Amino acid sequence: MNNIISSAEFKDRLKSGLSGTYIFFGEEDYMKRHYLLQTRREVLGDGEFGDMRHKKISCLELDTERLTDALTTAPIGFFEGKILCELHELQLSAFKESEWKALCEILSEASPDVVTIIYTTSDELDYGTLPKAPSKALRRISEYAIPVYFPREGEGRLLRWITKHFLAERLSYENGVPEAVLRRCGHDMLILSGEIEKLCAYVKASGSTQIKNSDVYSICCERLEINAFDFSNAVLEGDTDRAYAILSDMKSRREKPVYILSAVTKVVSDMYTIKILLDSGMTDNGISAKLKMHEYKVRLYKKSIASRSVPRLRALLGLCCDTDIKLKSTSLEDYTELDKLVIMVSR
Repeated sequence: MNNIISSAEFKDRLKSGLSGTYIFFGEEDYMKRHYLLQTRREVLGDGEFGDMRHKKISCLELDTERLTDALTTAPIGFFEGKILCELHELQLSAFKESEWKALCEILSEASPDVVTIIYTTSDELDYGTLPKAPSKALRRISEYAIPVYFPREGEGRLLRWITKHFLAERLSYENGVPEAVLRRCGHDMLILSGEIEKLCAYVKASGSTQIKNSDVYSICCERLEINAFDFSNAVLEGDTDRAYAILSDMKSRREKPVYILSAVTKVVSDMYTIKILLDSGMTDNGISAKLKMHEYKVRLYKKSIASRSVPRLRALLGLCCDTDIKLKSTSLEDYTELDKLVIMVSR
């Protein structure tokens, strides 16, 4: 597939005038929401009848008659100007062949005066592995809609984004505060935005103009990503009590087992890769550049794996992959396979 565009390319199209059908997909829901709002502003404008040209449709059930009417009807009279049609909750990965044929036929007949955004959340579309192995669903929908990919933002860009938030609130910060926010809250921009807003409000309410590292740990909530790091370390250390305690905490927050395992596997994979690179003589800076990973995270992982061997990390990574296969063949709400993972490693 070579028709996938980035958010930056979509932004350029917004400026020059949007037309056609697009599908928003990827893990970063915050940026998808941001560009959906931008699309509404650009297409609908501030005119009196902007709302009349805006259609937002839930597609949990494929209503072909309603979709056909929404996508093929041109604006008339007072409502002249492009129509924006948003399609939400399309479960494309679960579509039957008859549903695909109906949707594709409707999209192929869409009016040139209708801008259509197919909006998918991070768990609504399995898009495969990019760029080499996109899923069948993504390949098929891309014949009728331009795919706009919203991946997780890199750590360097996230740190700059966090800093801009602080400056916009006219707050200074101690050294290491942006990194502390990222470590504690994870890389999901939707979660980060809420935690940053809460942190800034707290500091202002206390009468201060500087954010301290202690404020981050007092106010911001830990998220799955940092728990996955702690869980992986507990498993590697054979500390089953701590591993089960962390797992119990993630269960209480109703984190899905498949998401927990995905986060743990990513942590272990990063540990394994960094260990190999360190053993080969590569410096922290070199690893940071090679993996496009912020230096603070490289140092954090380096400290964690100092006493770990490559075979030990490789064995755990293999167990994570095996557990993933088993987990996906059972109920996605079943934590049993994660419990078994702890037991297997402890043995």
